[in-house]
Amino acid sequence: MKIKRCPIIFNNVISTKAKCRMDRWYVIARELRNAVIKNGLYATGPVIYKIENVDLFENEAEYTFYLPVSEPVSMPENEQYSFVEKWSFNDALVYRHADLDEDMNLSYNILRVGAEDTGLVIQEPFYHIYLDVYGEGIIDIFAPIVEES
Repeated sequence: MKIKRCPIIFNNVISTKAKCRMDRWYVIARELRNAVIKNGLYATGPVIYKIENVDLFENEAEYTFYLPVSEPVSMPENEQYSFVEKWSFNDALVYRHADLDEDMNLSYNILRVGAEDTGLVIQEPFYHIYLDVYGEGIIDIFAPIVEES
């Protein structure tokens, strides 16, 4: 697959942050999805996440998860969840990481080289859109473009 350039736009997005083991990120994503369902909403898009402050020694990282939901949400400010009506990036590079057994860093490097080759500056950490396709997971990695030369 080649790198694509496109905007990223999701409406009515609930997000949460958590520190967890890197091989257990899906547990937090599932908890977010379950909280959405228990509150009478349903997801209208995929789970999106970004990874920061990776600690390879402890195999932990800080994750921020985003989930588009069926309608606007009025919630009091709290430390666990936040809501934004429109979550978007006007321009981003997107690359599909189809084999979850392969090293994600290879895909990150493809995005970095593609940006450099086209005179773009991209934002890190990258965002990941987890897609369930025919019972298998794939991840679209997207990098917001912050500057074009």
